[in-house]
Amino acid sequence: MKDIIGRRIKEERNRQNLTQEELINKAQLDWDRQTLGQIEKGERELKAWELARIAKVLHVDLPVFFPETLPPIAPKRPIVLWREKPENHEGLEAEFVCLCKDYKFVEELNKIDSDRFLKLPRKKIDLSTFSYSDAYALAEEVREQLGVGDYPAASLVKILEEKYGIKFFFNELGGNGSAASSASEYGLCILISSSEPAWRQHFSIAHELFHIITWDDSLIEQIDGDKKLREYNEKLANSFAAGLLVPTESLQKEIRSLPKLNGAGIVSIAIQFGVSLEALLWRMARIHIIDNSIVEKALTDKQLRSLDSIIRTEIKAPYYLSNRFVRLAYLACENGEISRARLAKMLNQSLSAIADYLKNFGLAEVLNNEITISNT
Repeated sequence: MKDIIGRRIKEERNRQNLTQEELINKAQLDWDRQTLGQIEKGERELKAWELARIAKVLHVDLPVFFPETLPPIAPKRPIVLWREKPENHEGLEAEFVCLCKDYKFVEELNKIDSDRFLKLPRKKIDLSTFSYSDAYALAEEVREQLGVGDYPAASLVKILEEKYGIKFFFNELGGNGSAASSASEYGLCILISSSEPAWRQHFSIAHELFHIITWDDSLIEQIDGDKKLREYNEKLANSFAAGLLVPTESLQKEIRSLPKLNGAGIVSIAIQFGVSLEALLWRMARIHIIDNSIVEKALTDKQLRSLDSIIRTEIKAPYYLSNRFVRLAYLACENGEISRARLAKMLNQSLSAIADYLKNFGLAEVLNNEITISNT
């Protein structure tokens, strides 16, 4: 038993590109490299609480380490596609996949059948022929089918989550990557950096939606082994995001409503669509409202940048972290399906902090389920 547990610890540690010292420090264990080396070789027993700490750092469940529950080799982790792959992406990916798994788990506990959701549009693309114009055209089609209206940023997450069952996570990535997506047995999942301002989050969501819609195993393998193709695919996703968030007709209407196309007007339109100044300007250039040279000049204009910054400092990013995921986990706990400790682990909170955390989502922690509702 101990040799299998040790081998699986080593396999998972190597898969996440963690050194022995890093694993020991993150698990807060009073070990040295020699001790962990002995454990990984199956030469030393380890206590249950020690294994629990290691499992938490590696973002895996305890059964992963036991031969009675899984085959000798751990299953292949779902593919995660990053907008900008961070240096320590292995650990972040493991955490993301764990969240996707937990989300699907609480859906099942709440008896939510995937068949209740609408089917998301899918598009198989060939990077050798698919152009930026094709990406804009696809954005128009998708926006029409999703029914997100003239200003998609305001409703995109809610519609994708509630109607199409996409799993969203808005977590602190510590400056390591702005977004990621995955399509696996756990569903369609999107991870967004919660530390980014709202307009960047909106763009990242639309960007990742392109990857979800065009997700194909052969395409993923193709771009994974070719840096140029990967960069081109990311640029296509940017074009799709701009086209989705800033519809041509809506943009032209907003511009016509301005008495004069000046800096203040442009900033106000960018905020109206929930996008950055840069994204709006390039979108205007794309539909030939302004020239590329004007975009480049505007983006280096200190006065315009300052105006944009001043106005946006008054705007707070929406408090996301996927309200639906938190709500379903909360209901599973209150219905006695999972423990309070499991709930805290799912939401990455300590037991002492979980009550205050839930209040951020308008949820009150109930200490017992003896509350009844009647008509009398």
